[in-house]
Amino acid sequence: MTNEKYTFDDLVEIVRQLRAPGGCPWDAEQTHESLMENTVEEVYELLEALDSGDGVKMADESGDLLLHIVFHAAIGSDSGKYNILDVTDTVCRKLIARHPHVFGDQIAANSKEVIDNWDVIKRAERGQASVSAEMKGVSERLPALMRALKIQKKAAKANFFSKNQEKNEEIRKNLLQFCENCGINSVEGFSRVLFEMISIAAEFGIQPEIALNSEVDRFIAEFEKFESSKL
Repeated sequence: MTNEKYTFDDLVEIVRQLRAPGGCPWDAEQTHESLMENTVEEVYELLEALDSGDGVKMADESGDLLLHIVFHAAIGSDSGKYNILDVTDTVCRKLIARHPHVFGDQIAANSKEVIDNWDVIKRAERGQASVSAEMKGVSERLPALMRALKIQKKAAKANFFSKNQEKNEEIRKNLLQFCENCGINSVEGFSRVLFEMISIAAEFGIQPEIALNSEVDRFIAEFEKFESSKL
């Protein structure tokens, strides 16, 4: 098939034909699990394209990621679990529900109010009655540093650090002193220390990703106790 300009519906149909009997054996064999690593890789390649500012690369890598979304939906359709229309329907309903200031009668004066409303609506949708439940909802498949940052931001909103500062004061004091002594007050300085910490972890046989995720889990458990004590 040759079109002057292909559409989203064309993409869905092409993927369907690839997986159909008489199509491509490789495409027909793929599962959610077999595609997971490649799906993650496509996300990072899109980010790299966005950094480049090259429109052609952005379109190319966006297409690769979109292909994975459509491909996973095709697999879901074959198993009877969901299809691409469920994907578009779900995201449209989510956008409408989380923008009541656009599609409803709510008022949001600025971006902060938009984000605050979004968080409240999101927690209600997921049945998350507490911040700790919200923390547990953060994907464990995120890179550990990204996951840790998201969890810390949620804790900061709940004033956890200011109320529990004494528990980590000694560690923070020593780290700050170390940073001052080494002149680490820039992105470059911090990144070098972080890089060396990973090297040191390797010397001790510690997997940094696993170790940080373990600390995040411990932190969530500690926060949950803190939150329960306020009830």
